[in-house]
Amino acid sequence: MTLTIDEIVELVPAWQGKEVSIEPLPGGLTNSNFKIAVDGSLFFVSLSGRHSQLLGIDWTNKQYNARICGAAGLGPKVVHHFPEQRALVLEFLPLPLCSTELLRTLAGQRRLVHALKRLHNGAAFWQEFDMFGLIKFYVATIRERGLVLPGGYAACRERIEETGEALAPYREQLAPCHNDLAPENIMDDGNQVFLLDFDYSGNNDPCFDLGSISVEAGYDDAQVRELAKAYYGFVSEQIIARIHLHGILGDVGWSLWSVIQAEISDIDFDFQEYGLTRWDRAGEKMASR
Repeated sequence: MTLTIDEIVELVPAWQGKEVSIEPLPGGLTNSNFKIAVDGSLFFVSLSGRHSQLLGIDWTNKQYNARICGAAGLGPKVVHHFPEQRALVLEFLPLPLCSTELLRTLAGQRRLVHALKRLHNGAAFWQEFDMFGLIKFYVATIRERGLVLPGGYAACRERIEETGEALAPYREQLAPCHNDLAPENIMDDGNQVFLLDFDYSGNNDPCFDLGSISVEAGYDDAQVRELAKAYYGFVSEQIIARIHLHGILGDVGWSLWSVIQAEISDIDFDFQEYGLTRWDRAGEKMASR
């Protein structure tokens, strides 16, 4: 059941009879987000998209993992959750969102790595996340809905499968991971990093999060090695390869995600261009390896 933000506000008993203001927040690519002021207290409300199940999002997993991270001080605390309406009410953190420029600085990278090490060594999440499996799900969804795969996908399919198979052995020891570390899902107050949006969170190879950072920040080889050393304390070619391969799989997966979003989303965003950029980047990297 999908409700409007006004209807969600009516579901919170503690807000009734109080002065409530609602401010839509821009930037979300899957959910509709709002800043709610209740007698001066601020809250963040996230409403899941109408067809989020087509994107592989499990709402129970999302709210369960958000609670873990909120309790650990790694993200905003969950205040209320409404499973039937797939709505989350969280504390509002009045902090700036991260940027690719900040992720390219040594200080910004180190703060994020510190947060990720706490996350990866924390309580297990509700379910596992496997981008290779999600890619298969997205391909099936695209075909079932009569949509068009990215140009040249058939020619790259074998390489994609080889990448997934090469990473399979590292799924024997999984850790709670965010799995969608775009800058808009990260807040940084200059001392600490907070993580937002747990749509795709799940137990995974920690190198997937490192691969996400490397892609989102546009790291060169030297910066990837700095990232690996900051996280592990040392650098090995095996770790570097895992980070690069996860970055490629991430770009492939989100390019397919974009094909689906371009059809189902009500959000004003150029999903086709976004997906094409990711697909072209993944293709270039696969061709060079």
